[in-house]
Amino acid sequence: LKGLLDSSRAKISYRLIFESRSQIDSVWQTDEQFRITDKTFPASEGLLRVYAYDSDSKLIDQFVYNYAQKYKEEKIPVPSLRNLFRIATIYSRTDRSNYAAGAAWVLSIGIDEYKGNGALRLRTCESDANAYNQFFKTQFSASPGGSWGFHEYVLTGKDATKANILNTLKEIAAGASSNDYFVFNFNGMSTVITFDSVTHSTYFIPYDTAGYNDDFFRKFAQRNEEINNRLISMKVLQEHIQLIGARNQLFISEAGPSDKFKTEFIKTMMQNSPTLASLLDVNRVIIVPDNVGYDGFTCRGKWIEMAPITYSITSLDSTLNIFQLFSKDYRSAQVASAIRSVIDNCKLGAQQYFEVFFERKFLQQYKEIFGDDDYKTRGGILTNKEVQKAAGLTGKRHALVIGTDNYKGKGWDKLKNPVYDATEIADILKGFYDYEVQLLKDPSMDSVYKAIRDYYRTLRKDDQLIIYVAGHGDYDKDLLDDGFIVCSDSRSVEDDPLRNSYIQHTKLKKMINKIPAKQILVLLDICHGGVFDEEVRENPASRITNRNLLEALKDNAAHTVRKMLSSVGLEAAFDGKAGKHSPFASYLISVLNARGGLEGYVTVTDIFALLKKASLNETATLKISPHLAGFGDNNPLGEFFLLPIDAKNENPEPVKPTR
Repeated sequence: LKGLLDSSRAKISYRLIFESRSQIDSVWQTDEQFRITDKTFPASEGLLRVYAYDSDSKLIDQFVYNYAQKYKEEKIPVPSLRNLFRIATIYSRTDRSNYAAGAAWVLSIGIDEYKGNGALRLRTCESDANAYNQFFKTQFSASPGGSWGFHEYVLTGKDATKANILNTLKEIAAGASSNDYFVFNFNGMSTVITFDSVTHSTYFIPYDTAGYNDDFFRKFAQRNEEINNRLISMKVLQEHIQLIGARNQLFISEAGPSDKFKTEFIKTMMQNSPTLASLLDVNRVIIVPDNVGYDGFTCRGKWIEMAPITYSITSLDSTLNIFQLFSKDYRSAQVASAIRSVIDNCKLGAQQYFEVFFERKFLQQYKEIFGDDDYKTRGGILTNKEVQKAAGLTGKRHALVIGTDNYKGKGWDKLKNPVYDATEIADILKGFYDYEVQLLKDPSMDSVYKAIRDYYRTLRKDDQLIIYVAGHGDYDKDLLDDGFIVCSDSRSVEDDPLRNSYIQHTKLKKMINKIPAKQILVLLDICHGGVFDEEVRENPASRITNRNLLEALKDNAAHTVRKMLSSVGLEAAFDGKAGKHSPFASYLISVLNARGGLEGYVTVTDIFALLKKASLNETATLKISPHLAGFGDNNPLGEFFLLPIDAKNENPEPVKPTR
């Protein structure tokens, strides 16, 4: 075995299949160092339960893979388990995205009695929270793959503190994956607060053991800091929820204190921008009152010990499933209609009590109203491959992705996430955007320079190149007045004051600018990354709509594009928690995974706009100060486009995800 390992230049992985004569128990896969990367267990017919691990043996992903659905859609006979486990790649990253039977993460909050004199007592909030949790558990167990993966969090009464609520959202964000479901329901009080007689903001009121005195909800201007410390603003709630990777999200609350609640809730969840909401492509459904929420109600003369929305949802016809709200077909409208019909039959009042808001449907309508139609030809809608061909974009797509966790030089601490970030981004660029990816993990300085030199020798004018770097960065503001990328073999600053073992920004820019490819994008998730641009200036280009996409691509093909986007300017960059992506990588992955959302393409300006919006967060969870600029021979009129491949089977070599 040692001889085999020593003689092989390629990295080898091993698969251990545990089976008896009658059945397969489990399958473990390891890397070349015999560290377990995946464990797979048969779940039920056509389903596999998959657990993925990082290099430190920490669980980083778990999901149910519906391989039977994949093979049926591809019109290929579904293999037996024994044959499936002997295929070189059991599942690819694309399979992970398209055929994972998502887990469910449900957070139910209910508060009946608040301590102190400043808040009213309620009757049905805690029982509603428990009813929601039980209802969603039952509904999920009846859905495909629903026998596994239900995560329940019920916070009622004194447990529903601000700290517990926000910490639970962070815990869900640490575990949820893109194909999962996230359900949030708040049953309690909220209040509209005006600090300056102009701005109105709704705050959710968590349980507070210290109590609320008589004047707590008065004299707001004088209690700004205390209110923000003790209550949960919609903005803070949105900032925590945006970290949750689950694409399917359902929000329910009857805590509406006014007729502005519905509009404010929807706008805040969408970050007050349809464009940014479209980029993230979250399949979000929101159910809140059109006006003030009720604490119990009368239905045809009978008192119902539930809030109206709770009663409507938990009374859903048994032939339907609440998780069908996320369907792309008629079933989502069918479920919404069934929910509304319950309250309509109660004849609650002359006015409509609530509406089911579908964000994806709204964004599609918004796009149609404001003219963002797909470019059409006489033969129909162009695919992205046809768009590229028509625009003269016949070159290849290349990506150099670099992540460095480990450093030999004194003073450069080991990082937790750069290799993890780089691996994920490399998989996405290869699987969703058809890039030829070169992934360098903990590379030496010379190996990075060699990769750049090879691109200089082999790339052609019509090619496209992305360079992504995650790791430590350095900045010498005195003698050298330049920024640097720290490599795994870089020496300490004390031993190498002239940074000869570092990659100097100025030198790197000159080398990159000489590469023949007309379109090059540099993404830097390192400290002081913005120094790559001497002027540290913002340069967002105007947004291109699908209506003139083909024309824009043709015009853009004539421009030399040299763009850089960094996570920070002069500041230090945050690495993030172990097993979770850095703030910069987290948003970049979200945008790339959405594959352009409704638009069907991504630009570097889109990514910058989203990062810029995220940089305004009130919370300390994500702190970034993104910087976008051109360099070298960049034409200010040029833009860098990323066009995803159109069909999930276009990638000739499936990629096995490691994260």
